[in-house]
Amino acid sequence: MNLAFPLRRMAPLASRSGQARLGPLWTGRRALASQPFHESLVFPYGREQVFDVVSDIDRYSEFVPLCKGSTVFHATRKDGPAGWQSVQAELVVGYPPFHERYTSDVVLERPRRIVATAVSAGRVFRYMRTVWEFADAAKDAAGSPVSPFIRERTSGPGAGASTRVSFCIEYEFVSALHAHAASLAFDRMARSTLAAYLARCRELYGLQPSAADVAAPRSNEWKQD
Repeated sequence: MNLAFPLRRMAPLASRSGQARLGPLWTGRRALASQPFHESLVFPYGREQVFDVVSDIDRYSEFVPLCKGSTVFHATRKDGPAGWQSVQAELVVGYPPFHERYTSDVVLERPRRIVATAVSAGRVFRYMRTVWEFADAAKDAAGSPVSPFIRERTSGPGAGASTRVSFCIEYEFVSALHAHAASLAFDRMARSTLAAYLARCRELYGLQPSAADVAAPRSNEWKQD
């Protein structure tokens, strides 16, 4: 699940890292069309560990920027592969001048994927779907993690493990006003949100941050009183 406020229609632009970045392109009716955003980052923790942090929805308000409340209503285990679970959760998001409450159906496929689809999108979003995917980080020929920004753990649970976290959100706003206001800050806020999940992993599993850990915004950059 994610907390984000993007807006005007965005088109992918090449970034230094090779990841697609979003840039303003269209306004008017097309500004309300469904829009995707994708980011990928390597975490120096095992898949199970990262999955546990992202799936801990009840505690989002403790560490996710702009999240004022998070509650899981119920959880059900349906027919499906081992580790498959479905829950329904409500999030309250606050970022002046917006205050949004919405409910999502969340499918958890441990330890590889989490998909959250808003079923009660409220006044700001007409549609929102978030996908998290977790894969063992590939090693290069020399045996080093593909990202130069991480440092592997040498002891404790998950020692030596790294996970590539892929985050994708597709959204559609109710009004062009919401879209315009949110587009001004979305790119920074999305990266700040990812940084918050990484900081939560550090808090729970250890590993002191270093200057070379991850080139991402501070997770408290979007904290509101």
